[in-house]
Amino acid sequence: MASRNREYTVYTSAMIREVKSKRGKRWQGVLKYRDASGKWRQSTKMLDARTKTQANKALQEWRDQMEDESQRPELPSASATVSEYVTAYIDTIEAAGTVRPSAISDYRTSCKRISEGIGDVVLRDLTPAQIQAWEAKLLKGGKGVNTVLKYHRLLNSVCNHAISVRDLSWNPCAAVKKPKRVAPSPNSLDANQHARLNATLNVMGATQTVTAATIALYTGMREGEICGLKWKCYDQGAGTIRIEKAIAKAGGRKYETTPKTEAGKREVPVHPALADMLRRRRERMVSELQEVGVTLNDEKFGELYVCGAIDGRYYDPTILSRSWKSLAESFELVGTQGRRVTFHDLRHSFATRAIANGADVKAVAAVLGHTDAHVTLNVYADADKESKARAVALVGYGIQQQGDVKPYGELASTSSD
Repeated sequence: MASRNREYTVYTSAMIREVKSKRGKRWQGVLKYRDASGKWRQSTKMLDARTKTQANKALQEWRDQMEDESQRPELPSASATVSEYVTAYIDTIEAAGTVRPSAISDYRTSCKRISEGIGDVVLRDLTPAQIQAWEAKLLKGGKGVNTVLKYHRLLNSVCNHAISVRDLSWNPCAAVKKPKRVAPSPNSLDANQHARLNATLNVMGATQTVTAATIALYTGMREGEICGLKWKCYDQGAGTIRIEKAIAKAGGRKYETTPKTEAGKREVPVHPALADMLRRRRERMVSELQEVGVTLNDEKFGELYVCGAIDGRYYDPTILSRSWKSLAESFELVGTQGRRVTFHDLRHSFATRAIANGADVKAVAAVLGHTDAHVTLNVYADADKESKARAVALVGYGIQQQGDVKPYGELASTSSD
């Protein structure tokens, strides 16, 4: 990311010229342009090339790079306010295209909160005490710990960048005592509820919501991934689903994107019960197409979303959440934390039930798309009453299997209050 905007605007010409040296023939690139005042300027650079063709390619890459940097928003100096500097930082990374639109939207929300609290402070004058007091005020005012930590992370990134471009000599966030992160408590279904919900969905029609919920129960897929699933990604013969796309949200709009990480691009096995639901869903969509006089070949049908409409639209994740909420209320579904079960809680339930029934944690992590199996254990796998009772019973059974053993003599004869 450029630390300062250059004085040029648009390059008007580029050329290469041959230069002879002790190392043999070399090539030099020349860029000519007008600066902001209209004066002609020239930049030269030795190109890493042996042939004229390579030199022309290197020249074009250099020109593209310089033009890209010239169009990036200018970051102010540390004499700017925190609000100005954070806003410019977000503008810059957005222009660079290295961050997802959903993340940029989240950054801008965090920027508003930073601006409301310490936005008027000049960046170079910002102190750890000011940051600490602002974060304490947010917590006292009812903001969640994880929300405050999110604001802190953005401010910390901005200050680290300011150090890298020598606007700051140190990061004031580094001396702030951060609040301890609160791990989310999974609100999964217990074993009985999980089975009853599945039985209920099986006797319902293969609607968008029912199909989506069944997919979540049997695969643990995220709602954005379910909404972005197309028929071409379901291999009925192999019994697998390829997760390649997801529907994300940014600034109030929805868009199709790829999974967050490489681990998110994965293949998930399809249970026979889910295969049956997918069969019923396909038959329903084919019937709806026939009712309007449309017949699609396999290739065109494959472009339709599994939980989407026959006109090619995907199922909006917001509408899915709202529709699921109505179902959960009608079924009176309450999770292990005593809260109404959300659609995302079905993902929690999949992980909890899989691990409680002896599934390998790494295998569950791979199905969920987690890079680190610790995330699966710490966030998604909830130890419900049945699981804990089973664990205690197994240990007790193991002790009993040792048969008649003698106690440690000295300890057995020693009594204490």
